[in-house]
Amino acid sequence: MTTPRIDLEALVPHRRPMLLISEIIAFDDQSAATRSVVGHDWPLMGPDGVNALILIELVAQTAAINNGWKLFKRDGPGTDRRGWIVGIKSARFQVRAIAADTTIVVESVNQFAYDNFREIRGIARIEGKPVAEVTLQLVQAEPLATP
Repeated sequence: MTTPRIDLEALVPHRRPMLLISEIIAFDDQSAATRSVVGHDWPLMGPDGVNALILIELVAQTAAINNGWKLFKRDGPGTDRRGWIVGIKSARFQVRAIAADTTIVVESVNQFAYDNFREIRGIARIEGKPVAEVTLQLVQAEPLATP
């Protein structure tokens, strides 16, 4: 994986407060790695920490980096950054909740790609230990033609 110098918001459609990624570690056309620090204001935050379901969103946002990079390279900086429709094929969690201020590292890999369809495998780790394995299926609509 490489780490080209590019703004996170140039690759993903998310914006704060829904943009949960703190930092891109590395990415290329097939994979990405990110670091996130659990915020007190994150969605799904409760008294015991953030619900582990948030790890699915972190895998999806991490996948958006390398898939967004492919679009950025193909179409340039003005690329349509609409999101992908995401289906959860599988998700296995080793934790129920994650405390605020915890650092999570997520790696995602395109397992399969055909046209605008992707199957993504992601692993989330805390202190090097896997806390979730997620497989997502993504579809992106074609941009509307201008008359």
